[in-house]
Formats: sequence, structure tokens, C-alpha cells
Amino acid sequence: MPLSSIFTIVIILSATIAIYYAITWRSQPGVIARIYQARMNIGMGIFLLGVGTNQLMFDDVDTIRLVIGIILLFIGAVNLIMGIRNLTYFTKLKREQQNKR
Repeated sequence: MPLSSIFTIVIILSATIAIYYAITWRSQPGVIARIYQARMNIGMGIFLLGVGTNQLMFDDVDTIRLVIGIILLFIGAVNLIMGIRNLTYFTKLKREQQNKR
């Protein structure tokens, strides 16, 4: 299986996850909405990392493709890191709220 096919599968799956959580988090209350939003950010980060890496994997990488790929990699990495950070924070907050009950 070529590497571009793997990136295509990763891009499609992560976009599906990001879209699912983007729709779902709006209907949830409080901390649960923030957890879903963090999961959406993780999915979006993986999506952007996949697209950015895919842009850099072409045979003829010109300057525009290189710049766009690097920008997408940067934004994807930030989205992924912030999503993981927010997910751990709000998951811990949810557990604390459940323990108070």
C-alpha cells in the first residue's frame, strides 16, 4: 500500500471524527461539551498533520507547496497539542465534579 493511500485514509478518518465532534459538542452541556470540543481539536489536528505531510510527500515539491505544507503541519501540531491538553484538563475536571456528588 503506497504511503499516499495511508495518508488519505488518515485524512478521511480524522476529518470524519472532527466533523462528528464538531456537531456533537454543541448539543452537550458544560464540561462534556468542552471534552467533545477537545476531541474535535485532536481530530482536526491529525487531519491537518495528514494534509500537511501529504503536501510534502509529492515528488515535485515547489515553494508554495512547501510553505503551505509547513503551515498546515504547524497548525495541526498546535491543534493536536492543545486538544490533548484540554482533554486531560476537562476530563480531570469532570471526574472531580462526579466525585463531589
